[in-house]
Formats: sequence, C-alpha cells, structure tokens
Amino acid sequence: MAIAIAMGALVLLFAIFGYGFNEGKVVQNGLVFFSSQPESVDVYIEGLTKDFKDNDKTNTKFTLNEGRYKATLIKDKYRSWQREFSLAGGSVLRMLYPFLFPENLDTTSKESYSSQPGIVTSTPDRQFIVIQSPDNFLKFDIFQANNPEEPKTTIEMPASILSATTGTQSLKVIEWANDNKNVLLQHKFDEGVEYVLFNIDSPSESYNVNQKINQNPYSIQLQDKKIDRMFIQTAPNGLLELIDMKSNAITPLVVSSLAFKSYGDDMLVYVTPNETDSSLVSLRVKNNEDDYELKSLPASPTAEYLVDVARFDDSWYITAASSEDDEVYIYKDPLEVLKNSDANKSIFARTMRLDNPTNLSFSANTRFIAAQSGKNFAVYDADEDRQFRYEIQENIDTSRPARWMDGHRLITNVDGNVFVFDFDGINSQTLMPIVPTTNTLFDRDYTVFYSVAKNESGFTLTQTPMRIED
Repeated sequence: MAIAIAMGALVLLFAIFGYGFNEGKVVQNGLVFFSSQPESVDVYIEGLTKDFKDNDKTNTKFTLNEGRYKATLIKDKYRSWQREFSLAGGSVLRMLYPFLFPENLDTTSKESYSSQPGIVTSTPDRQFIVIQSPDNFLKFDIFQANNPEEPKTTIEMPASILSATTGTQSLKVIEWANDNKNVLLQHKFDEGVEYVLFNIDSPSESYNVNQKINQNPYSIQLQDKKIDRMFIQTAPNGLLELIDMKSNAITPLVVSSLAFKSYGDDMLVYVTPNETDSSLVSLRVKNNEDDYELKSLPASPTAEYLVDVARFDDSWYITAASSEDDEVYIYKDPLEVLKNSDANKSIFARTMRLDNPTNLSFSANTRFIAAQSGKNFAVYDADEDRQFRYEIQENIDTSRPARWMDGHRLITNVDGNVFVFDFDGINSQTLMPIVPTTNTLFDRDYTVFYSVAKNESGFTLTQTPMRIED
C-alpha cells in the first residue's frame, strides 16, 4: 500500500510539472491555448514529427508532448486557418488570435458618391466612420460603424477655420486625438498649407491651429494623442518645439529634428545631426530632462530616418532605421541601462536585416514591430523574442505602407482588393474591392469591414459582414 501511495504521489508530482508517460518513456508536456473569431471553430492538431492527432472546438486547450505540430482551424462557410508550431516541454503557447474570413463575401453598398471622397477615416475606437463629401468641401457624412443599419448624419466644418482660396484645395488626416472627437487635419491650398483641429462632435469648437498659435509651421503633431499640447516643426529638419495650446507657451526641444516620435508626455525619440561628426546622425532618446544617445547612423541628405516607440508588457521598446541602411534596430528598456551605466558603455540592440526599410510600425497591441521595404517584411515578436522575415508573393500596393489591422494582422491591397495577412506572412486573404488610396475601416469587434470602392455611377462606401448568421 505504501509503495502504491508513493507511486501515485510521484505520478501526481510529475503531472504538476508537466511530465507524462508516452510509450513507457517520461516526457514533458506543453500547453497550447486556442481562441478564435468567430467562436466555436473546429481545431485539428496533427503531429509533424510523430503520429498524433487530436481535435476540439474553440475556446480550448491541448496538452501535448514537446515537438512540432500543425494546427488547422475549420468552420463551415469560412476559410480555414493554419499554422505550424514548435512546443517545448513545460512551455505554454497561446494562439488566441486566429481570424477566419467568410468563404463568400456579402459586400453591399451603403452610400454612393459621384466622385471619390477626399477623406475616408474612422475614430480610434472604431465607433464612427467619417467621410468628406466630394460635392461639398465642408460637409462630412458620419456613419455608426457598430450599427450598420443606422442612417448617416451630416456635419459641416465651419468655413471660418479655413483660409479662403479661389484655387484647388484638399484636406488630409494627420492624426486623431484619443478623445475620439478631434482630428488634426492638414489643409493644402494654392496659397499654402495650414492645420486645423476639427471636432466632429461639436464642429463649432473646431479651430485653425496656425491662427491660434500665430505661426505657419512646416508640420504639427499631437503630443500623446491629446489636443492641449502639440509638437510644431518650423521647417523640414528644423527646430522642434512643444506648444501648450491653452497658454501658447513654447518649449524648444530639438534644434534640428530629422525624425521624431513621442510616447506619453515624457518620452521623445528623435534623430538629429551629430554634433561632432557631420558624416553621422544621432539617434537619441529624451526622457523629461535626461537626453541620451542610443546610436550613430550614417548621414545622408537623401535618407529617410524612421523611429517609433511604445510600451509592451511594462517595458519600453524603441525602434529605428535608415532608408539607406540594411538593418532595423530595436532597443528594450534602454533608459534603465543609460541611467545606471558608464557613459562609454554601448547599448545592446536587437537587429533585423532588411534592405532599405521605408516604414516602421507597432501592432495595435504593441507586441509586434513591423519593418517594410516594398514586398519584403521583417517582424519582431516582443513576447517571444523572435523574428520573422518574408516576402509577400502577391502584387501588393507598395506605394503606401501596409497598416496593422489589429494586434496580429497587417492589411494592404492587391490589384484593387483588400489584402490581409498574419504578422508572420501566412494565412493571407484577398477580400472585397477598395480604392487603393483609401483605408479599410472596421467596427469595434471586426465583425463588419467598410471600404470605398468604384461602382457604375462613381464611388460607394461598402460594408462586408465578417460573421455569418447560423
């Protein structure tokens, strides 16, 4: 009896630490969790190095021996999703992001336009879609993305916030504030360029930023996605300042900024000419009053310098590259090292190989950093500390960078159709038609996709459900 109890306790202890028995041998198991959109999707697991098969429905988990496997997710009337993966003993893998698209798309027209709208955008919370009327420069249609059956409303931008012009003019979205009401727009007209803050909730509260600060800056950006403080740059590669929109107080930040990106109200990453060597530029990080150099890069008058910064899992991530280089640099929590190290100590950077990168971006959940160069991508996964490099074989539109659809997928267009693919380049899907110069828009839960497409009479805002009613 005592031996049986001891053996039972030993087996239980093995199970607690992820060990099991397979063909008389002790093996260590791992866990794989699956979730999906839509729910209740069939998950089939197949061993790639050993004969093994299992299946269940999402949401679910599998206890598997360490090894290589292929997961296939299937649901009737949807396109399948597949991925091969390696599972180490004692590890936990979470595949909570699979997105299955309908086999047949039911795209319908929501609103028709005589010509292509100038602005097609949505609020950051994906609650409202905002489309500029091509027939009236000052009017905008507002659609409820989460309630496709609701009729549109129309708002009008006050004419007083725009400088008068008798020639051509256009509006361009610079960025939305995180209040989901205010959007910073660039107004380009024959006589010049200016910036306006447009409040879609209360248009009368909109104003001309240039007039308010009594300046004509080269560029303007919001600090921390808020409207009370803005970055202004006086000229290309010129002085970068921070202006308080309530008091008009100006704080000089960088004498010559070649590129910059901010996060919160105390973190600024920027590129500036090297003070002692004209053949170099300096990648620097400014945190409150502290200012440190991260790296020197070759200087070139034709190079575009790319920078971005975000937080993931309580750590800072800074990424930078030059369009004339073949590497992308990624720093994790560099300030912890810089503030507590010898001034001459070099800072470790992860590198991704990519020739002539033209765009850097964080995914919506900030877990992934994507670098793009034409049809080639390099993606860093901060959660697993690994990289993916791949080339998209389809004829994607390289005139505009691919955007992050959500936390795990990138989106662009191929030959006038929406094109989506996972962060590692697999599970690519060609979807509904779209005008290539516009963006695909979504409702809050990604159950409906919206796009502007051409039709027989001009252009139309279309809606495409991503969920099929049972």
